[in-house]
Amino acid sequence: MRVLCTVAFSAAHARAVLPLVATLAEKGHEVLVAGPASVLHGFAAEPVRTVAALPEVCDQLADLLQGEVLALPPDYDPFADEMLVEFAAGPHITPTARALLTIAADFRPDLVLRAGIEFAGVLVAERLGVPHVAAPSGAAHYMDRLTLLNALNERRAELRLPLHESLDSAHRYGRLDAVPPGYSFARQRMPAAFGYQQPAHHSPGERLPQWLADLDPARPLVIASTSTSGGVFATESALRLFDFDAIPDQALRHSPLAHLETLVAGLSAVDCEAVVLTGGLPVEAPAAAHVHLAESLPQALLLHTADLLVSHGGYNSIREAMRAGVPTAVLPVMHDQMHNAHRVCELKLGVRVPDFHPDAVEHACRQALTSQEIAHSVKRAQRHVLGLPPLRAVAGYLERVVLRNRRLVSM
Repeated sequence: MRVLCTVAFSAAHARAVLPLVATLAEKGHEVLVAGPASVLHGFAAEPVRTVAALPEVCDQLADLLQGEVLALPPDYDPFADEMLVEFAAGPHITPTARALLTIAADFRPDLVLRAGIEFAGVLVAERLGVPHVAAPSGAAHYMDRLTLLNALNERRAELRLPLHESLDSAHRYGRLDAVPPGYSFARQRMPAAFGYQQPAHHSPGERLPQWLADLDPARPLVIASTSTSGGVFATESALRLFDFDAIPDQALRHSPLAHLETLVAGLSAVDCEAVVLTGGLPVEAPAAAHVHLAESLPQALLLHTADLLVSHGGYNSIREAMRAGVPTAVLPVMHDQMHNAHRVCELKLGVRVPDFHPDAVEHACRQALTSQEIAHSVKRAQRHVLGLPPLRAVAGYLERVVLRNRRLVSM
């Protein structure tokens, strides 16, 4: 089986599909990973081919705007459906699909496996008449399905592909998820997913530093992190893309940097050992002695020894915490994260931090660390996650998708 894997946007999306790609290659399938150069370095150690044939997303948007700058509206809503759909399936993905078609014509894939928020792969699969399956993605779970269908139909028209009427067209052949159905984070009804256990960590070389082992074991260990999607815009083309002088106060006050600094200030008042993953952001907020800043550590590995995760509420962070049996305190920043925060509360997997204020962070952490109801719900969720089929079962599922499509085509 030849699998074309399409990734875009940030390295986090690539990391989500990396275990899937590695497993397919291990089972003898030929895999070609296509994406921007910035997201492909994580595949270097895997026995797969990669092709940096797609532009960086900010370069795509800059070309589309032809020198104009993006000015966010004064009432900017970081959770708006239209903004997310336009970012993922706007006119800039039509040239991406054309570039992918050239690659696919040589590779002749039997299947397109795409990162959940990468939609050029859907268009390519439709042109080739092969199935496409989406990897797990929080943002894809959140998108308004009608808004997405309309955007994809505009792209189909540009590529002279047949238009679709079904809201399920982006998942016509199936989708993957890394949590059980009862714990789904989909905002709207979606086709059933094949659930599997995303591994706790992928790289066999990952390890924790000695200084972390030396922290006081009598105090709870709290891990804090923020959205990594902001890294998409840390490029020269991004600096040309936005009118930074006109960015609304709402966006500045709820940026990933402001998020981290709020977490640092709030955790400074909590009796714990806290490790804050900055992702390289220049955090300047003063921290108490028990709050330790680290640019990068393997979060999934850290969670094995943690008592609480405080995060922006990204899907990958939440499902990692579920697998580790760790409660979550969520302070949402953008996109699907507000919905995810509500879902965390509904499932009693943790609490939502109600606003960007250190006192709110402190109160939420104390509640999440001391609630027996949350502790019991998290353990129950962990058992359900660990009861999902193993990662290797995904390969069999994808093989069946391809075989079923071949039978339908031959009829």
